[in-house]
Amino acid sequence: MTSEDDGALLEHVRKRLYVTTKCPAMSMDKDGYVRLGLSSDMTEQDMLMLGLYLSLQNETWKDALLQRVRSKYVGATTPTSRIVRTAELMGLK
Repeated sequence: MTSEDDGALLEHVRKRLYVTTKCPAMSMDKDGYVRLGLSSDMTEQDMLMLGLYLSLQNETWKDALLQRVRSKYVGATTPTSRIVRTAELMGLK
């Protein structure tokens, strides 16, 4: 999207918040940009997703979380072993 107003150039806009009609959701781009979809009902699920979003804004919390998660993947060196480890961590195996 391109817009010019008084010499300002806006080339691209990424939305952070979407209003959903069903379940809340979150996605993250490779550069760490987070998109959040919440319903206007603000159910417990919406609040939990918002809480995760807010937690990700705290660099100390995010770095500690990444360190803990990385420690779970020690030795998982192939794509298959990483997916198997993920399933185990999620209790799916």
